[in-house]
Amino acid sequence: MTAPFETLRVSRRDRMLEVVLNRPERANALTRGMIGELHAALDQAEADPVVRLMVLSGEGEAFCSGMDFVEASSGGDDAASLKPTVEAFYGLMERFTTCRTVIASLVTGRVTAGGVGLVAASDYVIAGSAASFQLSEVIFGLLPATVAPFVVRRCGMQAAFRLSLTAQRIGAARAAEIGLVDEVAEAPADALRQFMIRAARVEPGCVADLKGLFRDMWIVNEDTRRLAVEAITRRILQPETAAGIRRFVQEASPPWRK
Repeated sequence: MTAPFETLRVSRRDRMLEVVLNRPERANALTRGMIGELHAALDQAEADPVVRLMVLSGEGEAFCSGMDFVEASSGGDDAASLKPTVEAFYGLMERFTTCRTVIASLVTGRVTAGGVGLVAASDYVIAGSAASFQLSEVIFGLLPATVAPFVVRRCGMQAAFRLSLTAQRIGAARAAEIGLVDEVAEAPADALRQFMIRAARVEPGCVADLKGLFRDMWIVNEDTRRLAVEAITRRILQPETAAGIRRFVQEASPPWRK
């Protein structure tokens, strides 16, 4: 691999590009840089004629904890500086659902907020039995706007709304029941190898056409993108929301303890 990565570990094994979110000290929280590197990793996967599958996993105890509040709270109240990051993240999930490479998520730890979006946008999700999932945005006065179209696409409207409203953390078995996870395995790496055998048989052009077919049947379109980006940007810039995020960053005090 020629591209330098600071927040990811990227390696190719046979027909699989392995991408590991590598900020365990920050629970693999998503920064502007990490989102850009995920786009670059996907560029590599699509440019390599051998690669059929890109596998996303997380280093440490968390798969991904969503937005990095330290970075988000450092931008002040400037919508112009925030929107490009939100757009880039939505665009990444959108690429997952349209690209010619099969995207699989291998989850063995906690998944929160935007991390749930990465999972929901993946073509196939394998979870270890100890994995857990939470849409925590409402706790901070936010909306899961950017991830909602992809969670609804996977789980249906009411399941996505319930996860968003309650901010309840659910286990792998429950996530499989509602369709957020495709397979729960005691040995996730073994399950991934079995999936790779099946996925490698599908020609990339057919993968892209299949994704396009199902995209045309659903709601992930330009109007959805505009609505999602505007909704989350507006909520982040609300004074009370921004204050809660800053308090959480500075004092590690969650909003429900104010």
